[in-house]
Amino acid sequence: MTIRSAPYRNMWTGAALVAALFAPAASAAGPAKDARSLPPVVELGAGGTPASPSPTREVMADLMQQLDSLQTEVRNLRGKVEVQDNEIERLKSRQRELFSDIDKRVSELEHRGAAPAAAGEAVPAAVATSAPTAQEQQDYDAAFNLLKQGSYDRASKAFKDFIARYPQSSLRGNAQYWLGQTYYVTRHFREAREEFSKVGKDNTDADKSSDALLKVGYSSYELRDWAKARDALGQVSARYPGSAAAKAAEQRLARMKKEGH
Repeated sequence: MTIRSAPYRNMWTGAALVAALFAPAASAAGPAKDARSLPPVVELGAGGTPASPSPTREVMADLMQQLDSLQTEVRNLRGKVEVQDNEIERLKSRQRELFSDIDKRVSELEHRGAAPAAAGEAVPAAVATSAPTAQEQQDYDAAFNLLKQGSYDRASKAFKDFIARYPQSSLRGNAQYWLGQTYYVTRHFREAREEFSKVGKDNTDADKSSDALLKVGYSSYELRDWAKARDALGQVSARYPGSAAAKAAEQRLARMKKEGH
């Protein structure tokens, strides 16, 4: 009996070992198969409510709104710049017209004075000059065109060259005046005052001298040299009473008095 039962015990023991070996694999495979059928995991926030979604979409929406605002602002600024450009061009055009008108007026006065005098009529020394040569006129016009175009640095050099090349030209006074103007419009008031002062010294033409002396006063005013400004403006009013320059000088003197200068 004892001898027969031993093989059966060994058989059952082997079966138990085999079952034990395969049991972990079966248990591991079971949950994996069930996991594929489960719904996705939902994270819960405080109080058991679903957590808020990722903020990426909200951030992108905010950035798009800011970009749209910036684009609108750029368009507005671009429109303002275009308006200002048009206004600047209009002012430049008006300035060119004024320059041409003043130069034409001064040149006509000089040419009128340079014409032959009537019998027994004295010819002022200031206008007893010959008409400019074709080359002189061409060089002067080239410099003046640079001024009208707003090329002030190039115009300044051109007028300096003209004065040096034609010291006896009847257009020298005009060139000297416009040289001062190139400095005045670019706010180089010290240089402008110096050049305008030469106009009065080198010429006795009333219109040219009064305008130049007025600009001496204006330049001194911009330099806050109140004493020289009052002196120059006062001379304009005293020397050329009733002229346009004298009226402008009196207005500036009244303004200085009101400002406490």
